[in-house]
Amino acid sequence: MENTAASFGNELTTSLQRYFATSIRGSVDDLFPYSAAELLDEASRSPILRQQSAQLGDPECRVVGTLFAKRYSVFVMGLFAAISLFDTPLAASPEIVRFRVTSAGAMAYETEFEDSPRMSTWHHEERRVKLVDYVLQLQSHLQHIFAAISASTGASIKVMWSLVSHNLRNLYTRLEADESLWRTTERLRLILADRDVLFEPTSGNVFAVKLHLFEHPEWQGAPLLLRGHCCLAYKIQHGSESHGYCISCPQLRPEERLAMLLA
Repeated sequence: MENTAASFGNELTTSLQRYFATSIRGSVDDLFPYSAAELLDEASRSPILRQQSAQLGDPECRVVGTLFAKRYSVFVMGLFAAISLFDTPLAASPEIVRFRVTSAGAMAYETEFEDSPRMSTWHHEERRVKLVDYVLQLQSHLQHIFAAISASTGASIKVMWSLVSHNLRNLYTRLEADESLWRTTERLRLILADRDVLFEPTSGNVFAVKLHLFEHPEWQGAPLLLRGHCCLAYKIQHGSESHGYCISCPQLRPEERLAMLLA
């Protein structure tokens, strides 16, 4: 039993670090110097945003703010992967979450296990109720952070939510498609049920953003969800070259997107 628990824990922590730049706190160290709560205070928020801006080549402020949300969505994806794959809620409170700025404005994150039991895999209504509560708490935390980032950069909060929702939908699209991740039909059922809760079109659910699939007669590859809003990465300059549009950017024409997909 101990070996099984250890294996489970190792798989969870390895997956979080590899795919979502997220670590589980083991001891106090200096690897993650910032608390997410510092983003709520202008005095402590400003130097963080200046550091990210410098790494991005000092673009206009709203670019930095918009890309902050896109970067932070990596952590948000990790939170839901921990639940849907491992039934393990992680703490999302700004007072607990810590991070560091890495490169190109990206971040690595650190959090803790929530002080609560793992999500049930057999009491389906209990799992749904707990997940609804978790989603509401997370959205409240993000709302405060995004409002603070918007106040400093002028970035659109609506666009921030849209970028997070897009990445979350892509996460669940990958989870559903990759049998090596769900392994059993019961795990797949849990993933799909969690997905339905997360994107339920209820009043106030900011994750329930309507997105469209890319459709083209010459594209027969994997499904591609298009973003509802541009992340503004094309405004970033790398020397004499710009970043260009992302493959899921709504500003691309169908033939341009197809050419990128087929390249």
